[in-house]
Amino acid sequence: MKKYIFAAVAALGMTTACTDNFEDINKAPHQISEESFQADYLFLKAFFPQMQQSIYYNFGNGYGYQLQQNLNADIYSGYMTPPTPFIGNKNNATYALVDGWNSWAFNKSLDNILAPAKSVSKHMDLAPEFYGVSLILKVAGMHRVTDMYGPIPYTKYGEVNEGGGLPYDSQEAVYDMFFEELDMAISLLKDKPAIANFSEVDQMFKGDFNMWAKFAASLKLRLAMRISEVAPAKAKTLAEAAISAGVLEGGDLAQVSADGLKHPMALIKSWKDALMGAPMESILKGFNDPRLAIYFDPSDQDGEYRGIRQGIEIETKDTYSDFSGINDNVIGVNKPLLLMTAAEVYFLRAEAALNGWSAGASAKELYEMGVQASFDQHGAGDASTYLADATSMPADYVDPENAANDIAAQSDITIAWDAAASAMVNKERILTQKWIAMFPEGQEAWSEYRRTGYPKLFPVEVNYSNGTIDSEEGIKRIPYPSAQYQTNAAAVEAAVQMLGGADHGGTNLWWDVD
Repeated sequence: MKKYIFAAVAALGMTTACTDNFEDINKAPHQISEESFQADYLFLKAFFPQMQQSIYYNFGNGYGYQLQQNLNADIYSGYMTPPTPFIGNKNNATYALVDGWNSWAFNKSLDNILAPAKSVSKHMDLAPEFYGVSLILKVAGMHRVTDMYGPIPYTKYGEVNEGGGLPYDSQEAVYDMFFEELDMAISLLKDKPAIANFSEVDQMFKGDFNMWAKFAASLKLRLAMRISEVAPAKAKTLAEAAISAGVLEGGDLAQVSADGLKHPMALIKSWKDALMGAPMESILKGFNDPRLAIYFDPSDQDGEYRGIRQGIEIETKDTYSDFSGINDNVIGVNKPLLLMTAAEVYFLRAEAALNGWSAGASAKELYEMGVQASFDQHGAGDASTYLADATSMPADYVDPENAANDIAAQSDITIAWDAAASAMVNKERILTQKWIAMFPEGQEAWSEYRRTGYPKLFPVEVNYSNGTIDSEEGIKRIPYPSAQYQTNAAAVEAAVQMLGGADHGGTNLWWDVD
């Protein structure tokens, strides 16, 4: 960001150094002119790398991602488990929620996404395309935050309440604003020509505004499906409109990539603090899924693919540290930060079609397109044989270190589409394959698990929540940071009232009606 600000200041100095008339002389010497602003959008460009790199957090190659997501959503999704018994094994994995960890996503997202987006919005008339992109990045980042906590500061960000703190919105109000902002972004960006000097800071689509519009429509579809249980009629209207607007398809990927930008999971891998979760072993092994060897490394112990069950008693890191890590195919140091894939969108459309909504194809067709898109993304080849498999199902989990952690598979779902099966069975089929395809994006996988209950994950064996989180139901949310009670007490207490339950990990979010 410093680089772009320095360039902006240098350019500003040049524009104010040469003046030919009295009007220009009387302009404030340090205020950028509208003409100069329109020519290069100098200051606005500085905000975009910050916003893009802060969604899947690695702004400036910082170390915040482990606290932002890896030690909460990545675990709760079933994707990964730390072999490390942090804080005497009383930590997020065993539902002893750590306030110092869980405040990160709340604070950093407000600072690194909402604040720069607010700055861009002040110049929406001068740079409408920039404003449209900022709205998309704002939603892409902040929907993850509301889906962790519930009510959050959003529509009134930048204002202060009577106590001097930030006012909160209900999650329903936040979602309503998301849909408005995505619609605005689509209208500003669809079919608009690229602006050449934006491409240098566009680390996702290199200045292609049509791709930004497709990403916006895809996010709208994702969020429409999220509210499909609590507001089905509204979700139907929104989902059909999103699909009609044009969403990610084929080999489309929404990902952040820039010279020198490192994948934050690569550092965590070097620490061996995130290994394969037991549900991944159970489902991928049981399905004989070729993505198993693409996603993970074999165990150093015996060459097998071995995952760790979440919420077990771990005495030392040495016990499980030689189990399967994540392959560099997925989280290599120079790999892009993946936010959304065409495969996910096909599965979203498949679920919409299963609901009887207009989705552009049948549920079966979209389901199979989603699987093939995931295979294509990872170089796994033709998926036709895999898709025809009507017998393979998730496998029982066996812990070679401690038989007390062994557990039977939680589902008998198979791969091949079954037109004779109930809608609920085929919904589980769609959601299970979607879960596989979204790896390693644990935030979205955790949200969809809470919304649907799929795929069926293993319950924790050790639960230190003092009865606030049900082991079978699983964790529902992250509590608000304690600092909010100290500096913004009235607002956070009002947020808890909007939440409709106690501020702990067992209270359902607005859209989680199961």
